[in-house]
Amino acid sequence: MDNSPQMKLPSNLTLHIGQEDALLQRAIDSPDAQELILSPVELHRRNIQRRLRESRTPQYRFEFTDPATLSERLLESVGSSTTTIDRIDRLSMIRSMRSEEGYATEPAVPTDPQQLEQVRTETESITGFHPCRVTGLRETTDSLAAPVDADAAELLCAGVEIERALRQRTEKAISDVELVRTATRELLHSDGDIWRNILSDTDRVSLVGISSIPAVHADLLHAIVATTAIPVDVYFRRGTGPYLERRLPDLLDVDAPGTVVFDS
Repeated sequence: MDNSPQMKLPSNLTLHIGQEDALLQRAIDSPDAQELILSPVELHRRNIQRRLRESRTPQYRFEFTDPATLSERLLESVGSSTTTIDRIDRLSMIRSMRSEEGYATEPAVPTDPQQLEQVRTETESITGFHPCRVTGLRETTDSLAAPVDADAAELLCAGVEIERALRQRTEKAISDVELVRTATRELLHSDGDIWRNILSDTDRVSLVGISSIPAVHADLLHAIVATTAIPVDVYFRRGTGPYLERRLPDLLDVDAPGTVVFDS
């Protein structure tokens, strides 16, 4: 029996390691098909566009964007706010939080606001603040040898609590990552209607240049694949591709993607 990662995925989701030439070839083989290219890193997006120019391949059938900008479009289509605070705002709020009476930091948790923001973003990247992933990571930290177990648990708790504290200080989204989570929930809640309302002419989606895959991007993929019949291709970078190919089925295997441990 074939136990490859591809066999564990929905039929409209295909994984690739390298093989970007296949994407370029489609522009020649299917000149009328419209493809949405999602590239989290702008440099990789520019590299693809450069290769299209050099090969004199028409670019009109491709639309280039990134997961956050796509999420903004989806949310704007249903009248949801897309206003976020930036990193400077977050650092200022974290600095203010640290100055409050009664604030205490566990031994393993840094005190510098920039380092605390890094703890928050790394926790977000790994878990997306999804309840199942937070619980799973907590169980993993508990299984580590002392004193690493306590240190890891303190860092996880700090990452979640910093996000919670920031949410209590603003009604805006904490970052564009939160917009991706919100768009994921809206896609699932509408059963794909918001996608069809603004992207009905899209024939394929490709997520390209992937050397790591944050939980929030896996959840967005989950929502697109679950609520549309559109083919979705993921192009991993060659170096980390084999590992990510094995990991992606587990990242997608979560109930209610986009859900968070917070009240709202």
